[in-house]
Amino acid sequence: MTAIPASSVRRRVTAGLTGGLAAVTLLALAACAGNSSATDGDQSFAVGIPTFFAQNLTPGSSGSSYVDYAIWSPLTRVDGQSGKLEMLVADSIESGDNVHWTVKLKSGWTFHDGSPVTAQSFADSWNATALGANALTGNASLAIFDGYAAMNPPKGKTAAKTLSGVKVVDKSTLNVTLAKPNALLPYILSSTTFAPLPADATKDLKKFGTHPIGDGPFKVKDGGWENGAQDIKLERYDGYAGQKAVASDVDLHVYEQTGAIYTDFQAGTIDLALLDGADLSKAKKDTPDQVVDVQYPAVVYLSFPLYDSRFANPQLRKAISMAIDREAIVKSLLSGNAKAATGLAPPTLTGGGEAKCDGCTFDPQQAKAALQAAGGWNGPMTLYTYQDPTNEKVLQAIANQLRTNLGLEKVTFEAQPIAQLYEGLAGKSIKGPSLLYSGAPYPHIYAMADQMFSAGAPLNVTGYDSKPVGALLAQAASSKDADSTTNFARQATDQALADLPVAPLYWPVGGLVHSEKLSGVVPEVLGGARLSAVKVG
Repeated sequence: MTAIPASSVRRRVTAGLTGGLAAVTLLALAACAGNSSATDGDQSFAVGIPTFFAQNLTPGSSGSSYVDYAIWSPLTRVDGQSGKLEMLVADSIESGDNVHWTVKLKSGWTFHDGSPVTAQSFADSWNATALGANALTGNASLAIFDGYAAMNPPKGKTAAKTLSGVKVVDKSTLNVTLAKPNALLPYILSSTTFAPLPADATKDLKKFGTHPIGDGPFKVKDGGWENGAQDIKLERYDGYAGQKAVASDVDLHVYEQTGAIYTDFQAGTIDLALLDGADLSKAKKDTPDQVVDVQYPAVVYLSFPLYDSRFANPQLRKAISMAIDREAIVKSLLSGNAKAATGLAPPTLTGGGEAKCDGCTFDPQQAKAALQAAGGWNGPMTLYTYQDPTNEKVLQAIANQLRTNLGLEKVTFEAQPIAQLYEGLAGKSIKGPSLLYSGAPYPHIYAMADQMFSAGAPLNVTGYDSKPVGALLAQAASSKDADSTTNFARQATDQALADLPVAPLYWPVGGLVHSEKLSGVVPEVLGGARLSAVKVG
C-alpha cells in the first residue's frame, strides 16, 4: 500500500506504503544483513531513499521524511518512541485562547552557513509556503494561519504577499494568530513544512530545493545536487545547537525503483532500510534480531462515496464493512505486517487504539442482516484503489469476501493512477468504495479525524458532513488542556464511525532493518529512522 501523507493529498497527491512503500513513509535506510558497507573506524553509513525524497527539500515542499528531519529542525519535535512533544528550536509556544500564540525561540541556533536562525527566518519560510504563486506543495498546510485566504484567492490577483497572522516582534519572538482555534499548534509545528529559511533562500526556491541550507543535525556536502542524482552526501553539522549527530557522514543512495533497495541491502551496498510487505517478511526471517518494528501513524480504509445515493444508507455501509475479514487479509496477504483496525487511529497516536466501532468487526451474519435492512443491493459494484501491487491484492480479496459473505455476484475492482483517482474523488466521479491510505500529519487522533471527517477537509473524499462531529472537533481544537482535546477528538471519531463514511481496515506496520555494525536505530514519529541517532560500530 503506497503511503500518502496528508500534505501530499492536499497538494494533489503523492504515493507510497504497504506493499512497495513509496511515499511519505517509505524510507530506505539499509544495512547489509551480513556485510555492512561501514568499516571499523568509519563513522559513515549508507541509506537508500526513493527519488521523491530528494526532489525538493525546501521546507514548504518537504514531506517530513527522515531525510527532511536530518537537514531541518522545526520549532518542535515529537519523539518517535514515546510520542512526547519536545521543544526544539522553540523555547516556548503559549496561548491563552488557542487562537493568539506567542512563540519564543532559543538562542544559539544557526543555519549550515553559520547565519542565525531568527523569528524572521520562520516568518519568511511560512510566507513563502503560503504564497500560492510559489506553488510549494505544502501550501495548504499554512491555511491554519490568519491571512492565508488573502494570499490564495479562488480567482483574481493575490491580495497579500505575507500572512497577516504572523508577526515578528523581535529576533526571538513571533506573534501568531490562527484562522480558528487549534490547541494542537505545537504538534503541527513539528513538521518540517514549518522549518525556517535563511535570508536569501526565497530568491530562487527551485534551486534551493536541491541546494538546501538547513538548520538540522546534518548538512549537504558540496552545496547540493541536481535532480536525477543517484548519490547525495550529508555530513554532520558540528555547529548544531541541538543533540549532535552520532555519525560523521551519511551517503544517500537514490532509487527510482524502490524494489531494489532490499536487494542492495542484502548485497551490502547500503546500511539501513525501512521495509514493508514481502521484503520485510524476508528480513524478519533472515535477520530477525536486526529488524526494528515501526508502527506507522496511519490507517488503510475503505471510503464510501456518500454523494452517490446508492451508498447513502448507513446499514449498507455497515454490511460491507462487517463482511470484510480484516484478520485474514493481514495474515494471508500482508504476512502479518499490519494490525487489523478496531478504530480509526492506531495506538501509537495520542487518543488512538480501541474505539467504539461496531461496524469494524467481522461478522457475516450481522453483515447479511444489515444488507437486508438496507434493502439489499441491485446491480454491479465497482471497487477502486490507486495502482499498487498490494492494493490490488487486498481489493481482490475484499471483492471475493463481498461475493461470499453478502452474496453480491457482480463485484469488480479498478486500479487507477493515483492522481487520476484523487481527481475522480474530488470531482465525485468515483461511484464505488475506494481502498485508500491516510497518514496523520502529526501524532494525535485529532489530526486524522479532522482531515477525514471535517467538511471540506483534503482527505474527506466521501463528502461526509456531520454537524455533531464538526462541533466535537471544534471543541477539541479549542480546549484549554490536552486531556480535553483528546477526549473530544475521540468522541468525534466514535460518532463518525457510527455513521461509517469510511471502514477502517488495518494499521500498516513496517520495519527498519540494519546490519550488526549499526546501533541506535530508532524510528522517527512518521516511520523512518532518526538518522542523527544511528551509531556505526
